[in-house]
Amino acid sequence: MENKNKKGKQRFSDSFYNSITYLGVMLSVFILVCELFLFAIDFFSATPSVYLGLLTYVLLPPFLTIGLILIPVGAHFKKNHVLHGLGEKKPKPIVIDLSLSTHQNALAIFMIGTVALLIMTAIGSYKAFNYTESTQFCGVTCHGIMKPEYTTHNQSPHERVKCVDCHVGSGANWYLHYKVAGTRMVVKAIDGTYDRPIPAPVETLRPAKETCEECHWPGKAFSAIQLEKRYYADDPSQTPPWSINLLMHVGGGPNGGAGIHAHMYYGNDIYYVAEDEKHQKITWIKTVNKAGKAVIFMTEDSPYKKIDPPAEKIRKMDCIDCHNRATHRFEAPDVLMNRALAHGDISPAIPMIKAKGVDVLGASYSSSGEAIQKIRASLLKYYSTKQATYYSGHEAQLEGAIMNITLLYEQNFFPEMKSRWDVYPDNIGHMISQGCFRCHDNEHKSQTGEVISRKCTLCHTITEQGTGATIQKSIDGLEFQHPWDGDESWKTQNCTDCHTGG
Repeated sequence: MENKNKKGKQRFSDSFYNSITYLGVMLSVFILVCELFLFAIDFFSATPSVYLGLLTYVLLPPFLTIGLILIPVGAHFKKNHVLHGLGEKKPKPIVIDLSLSTHQNALAIFMIGTVALLIMTAIGSYKAFNYTESTQFCGVTCHGIMKPEYTTHNQSPHERVKCVDCHVGSGANWYLHYKVAGTRMVVKAIDGTYDRPIPAPVETLRPAKETCEECHWPGKAFSAIQLEKRYYADDPSQTPPWSINLLMHVGGGPNGGAGIHAHMYYGNDIYYVAEDEKHQKITWIKTVNKAGKAVIFMTEDSPYKKIDPPAEKIRKMDCIDCHNRATHRFEAPDVLMNRALAHGDISPAIPMIKAKGVDVLGASYSSSGEAIQKIRASLLKYYSTKQATYYSGHEAQLEGAIMNITLLYEQNFFPEMKSRWDVYPDNIGHMISQGCFRCHDNEHKSQTGEVISRKCTLCHTITEQGTGATIQKSIDGLEFQHPWDGDESWKTQNCTDCHTGG
């Protein structure tokens, strides 16, 4: 009679009263409460948190699922007497009898739980998908090794563009392809076998037509845009800056014409073969105009003088072949110091500040922490000993310069990942990397004697150049003069023969 009364108080079948089911219930309830609490925080928070999203939508949901699975699993084992040590018996068929209150309670809990789980799964899956597509997830949470790329992305014109918009794009096939590749990267990140620095081969990216051109309209034609540059000597306190204004002949549009974007006109196709992974040595080029006429240009050392290049090595020129560092730009020390001096972040009145800044930024360090410490110590030692007269009355000014130089280092140099400007050459321009001169070098010739010219006016017209009151101006264009150098040997050299950026 006592056992009967005890059973009468039960809300569920005997099968659900076991340690495994208890564990599943406790785990499910605990995770559910945590998820509801975190959902609320995420919903009402003005600024989304990277790690909160990881915890809420990626890490905790699997444990909730495990807890829910343990509930029927425990009931199953109990029903088959496994937990009672009576040995395995033939399981009884599952019978639902709604005339029994225990079955009614179990069915109600099951239906409510299922609906709640489906709702939370739908919301969680949606939020998890969006979270894993976020720039923060790619750059911070999942791919901590991507700190250099994440940092430079946040300083680029594409700061508000998500990583996946360029690196994945639209379409299920590409999404699956890159997620599989991302899984391999996660494995490498766990066992520490990833490359340092992270390779950036152009051929693994989707064509710009499927990514870049989602925002950048290739049919829009431009004539020219103005570009202003200012260059400082090693000792800007003694030598005024050299200014140069250029009209960049951008061109573009589907109607043809001159300009830099003539490379990408509709119907005007360019193909090339590079002999290295970074595509800096190009020995074979093929142009096909709108009429279908093809011309092949080769260098003297091209291996394809007598044989055609393999089809798999031939690449059709894309926007990315020149704009290869459109977002992840690791600036060179010389560029960084020129910009900081031009913007007033560092005073040009400090003696030898550019030379010393370039020296400490371009030096090799084992870690970012060591770099910051040595940069500061090196600059203080130099100015307190070699420039003692200036240093004694300008400590605050020099302290501000040191702070800005260390900030430039943190934003552009990552010794732990071996990432810096000379590892990732930028193909826009030709100052400190080959860039345009990979093809426009007067060395690529056709069988009929045509040459891919390196003439400056193909891409830009100089309208102003010089220093102070001696600045030259002409809307018709000026012949380039090398700043502070009377020697004209530069006319037969590439910029990169002398300018390394460091």
